[in-house]
Amino acid sequence: MGGGYLWLRSWLHGAEFRRMLAAEADKALGVVSEFGEFRWGGARMETSAFQASGEKVVRAVDAEELAVDVGLGGWWKGLWRIDEARVRRIEVELDVSGAGAAVAEESEDVQASSVLGGARSGAWYDRLVPREVALGRLEVGSSFLNLRTKGGPVSVRGTAWQVTPDQAQGSYRAEGSGGTLRLPWKWAPPMSMGKARLQYQGDEVFLTSADFQLYQSGRLELSGEMSVGSGAYGFDGDLRDVMCAEILPEDWRQRLSGKVEADFSVDRGERGPRVKGEVALLDGVLTAMPLLDSLSAYADTTRFRRLALEEGRTDFEWEDGALVLRDVRIASEGLVRLEGGLRIDRDKRLDGRFRLGLVPGVLARIPGAETVVFTPGERGLLWTTLRIGGTLEDPEEDLSGRLIAAAGLRMFEVLPESGERVLKFTREVIGGDLREQLENGGGVIEEGREVIREAEGVVREVKGIFDILQGEEAVPEDE
Repeated sequence: MGGGYLWLRSWLHGAEFRRMLAAEADKALGVVSEFGEFRWGGARMETSAFQASGEKVVRAVDAEELAVDVGLGGWWKGLWRIDEARVRRIEVELDVSGAGAAVAEESEDVQASSVLGGARSGAWYDRLVPREVALGRLEVGSSFLNLRTKGGPVSVRGTAWQVTPDQAQGSYRAEGSGGTLRLPWKWAPPMSMGKARLQYQGDEVFLTSADFQLYQSGRLELSGEMSVGSGAYGFDGDLRDVMCAEILPEDWRQRLSGKVEADFSVDRGERGPRVKGEVALLDGVLTAMPLLDSLSAYADTTRFRRLALEEGRTDFEWEDGALVLRDVRIASEGLVRLEGGLRIDRDKRLDGRFRLGLVPGVLARIPGAETVVFTPGERGLLWTTLRIGGTLEDPEEDLSGRLIAAAGLRMFEVLPESGERVLKFTREVIGGDLREQLENGGGVIEEGREVIREAEGVVREVKGIFDILQGEEAVPEDE
């Protein structure tokens, strides 16, 4: 036994042990790998580098300054015991976009052969060398993970990890700290990670918890799971304390203030990632908007120039470039309320149906607006329907047309005692020439049209909100 122990230590220090480790890594990861020269001090092994490359999920691994404390106590049970392993820096590139699926599957026998096959096959000591590894603890000083996905590149850089075995055989727990997460979407900022806790078992990775800081004071918490084999995944997120000024385009930062919060989930849909949840605006204030100035002018009040929002929230679902908003609720109590839903498809076509409520008196200057188009309803408001169509670049709405039509009808009255048509407010009997002029769109009706056209700022400003929800960059007005 003493001689066997001395022989084993000598074999560990040789080149064949290094080739065996590389072959086992090739088989486990589906790569071609190579270790640097080993330096031994008793049962402690150090090497300057480990490099691997492949054409499947694992595309590249580059590790620097590895140190492993090998325990020989499990040799008699056919087990390598790694009491502790440390890596100063490791960079890993994975491809989960499906591109690696086109590469032909190799059998385990072919993968395992590599450099080791010819050297060890049939050797007299083959049965004496352990085939399993038990890891006690792994420390990674700094890690860089680059992930290729269908939606674009994802990276987590500069994270330190501690990995320990879990209770079930072959399962591990990992805790990471620090680092920066970058997502492939333009609207997603870099996120600084605090702590992340994961569990690995079989081919499943469970994210127990992870917290991130984004923008100046925003906080994001994530949890979920992912299958390494099938690529299926599902995550839940909680976003808090993000200021509107940090996410809005430049021309909207002076118009809308408040905090944004969201609860959401992400899973793999038929056409890529699917995101759904609820987003809310807290302590929201709308100001410096032409629409609000117009409403103030119509109502002869300053209450609309600065609009404090008691409620601003919607349920949303995004998949494959299409955005659906459900149960939209935007309200300033006692002044205005908007309820409904909207769909923006992949071609940026709009399909929205809303109910718009205004406090009585806002549109009193437009004849027929508060009697024909709007009707009394709940919350003491006057209500009407609002359809949104067209595209983001050229939105359309049906309210202005209905206001114009109502104003035209209300320009005329019929005197009950004589049955003659008169011009409203003047009681002047309409003669044939004047009647013809008015009915052909004369000056009085045109004046009414000009009043209504001032409300077209609604469409432009709603379009700006749609751009934000789609993640579009702000477009200067002169373009």
